[in-house]
Amino acid sequence: MMRHLGAFLLVGLFCSAGIAAAEPSATALEVEPAPTVYGPGELLVFDITYGPISAGEATLEISDVIDFNGRSCYHIESRTNSNRFFSSFYKVRDRVMSYIAVDSLYSIYFSKRLREGDFRRTVEVVFDHDAGLAHYADGKQVEVDSSVQDVLSAFYHVRNLDLVPGAVYSVPAHSSGKSYDLKVYVHGRETVKTEAGEFGCLVVEPAIEGEGLFKHEGKLTIYISDDANRLPVMIKTKVPVGTIDVELKSYRIGTPLRALELEVTGDKP
Repeated sequence: MMRHLGAFLLVGLFCSAGIAAAEPSATALEVEPAPTVYGPGELLVFDITYGPISAGEATLEISDVIDFNGRSCYHIESRTNSNRFFSSFYKVRDRVMSYIAVDSLYSIYFSKRLREGDFRRTVEVVFDHDAGLAHYADGKQVEVDSSVQDVLSAFYHVRNLDLVPGAVYSVPAHSSGKSYDLKVYVHGRETVKTEAGEFGCLVVEPAIEGEGLFKHEGKLTIYISDDANRLPVMIKTKVPVGTIDVELKSYRIGTPLRALELEVTGDKP
């Protein structure tokens, strides 16, 4: 049952505490960035509870923009760590990274390093969109959609959608050597209160396939703020042996690259 702790959040806020949004340098890119609700400097911090037990902390961060194989990419990283009490009987130290092309917003590179109790797994994948292939570090190649997302980039892709209650969205995704269409259902709106504040949220349920963010043996519900930032405020799942909740504790808003490009060029939106 403890495996759900690390898998629950591949995925990672200090503005509510009075800390200003991050201000990355306004450097012009060689490509035009696609519009996004997120940007470099964004940091999300979450508390994880297993039933009534505090289990650990997770973060999601967009640290910077890097060059990978000649492509400008968002460097997105998730870390999940069990706390001292939980680690005394089940230690979790997970790290997941995704490089997302700033122009297409497709996944270019994905890696995960899972350390959960005695379980160990390391995976690296490079996505070749022109060839429609996923190249694994062990030499395996798998056909993928030209607009493929990994399990972490899919989460950011969903945030960037114009989510409408009652709608169903399909996202081409790939994980663990398998490609599939991830179905995302938007059920409605609810008000959610966490340590980070009170938010009007869209209630989103992804169809569960693959490993990582969307892999659970139960119903997974994500509460995304219904505002310009589309923050993941709370994630809840019911599993056969209980419930796991992930709640936004603090956050720092990043600056979307499109806004920086407009600032550099002097263009209007």
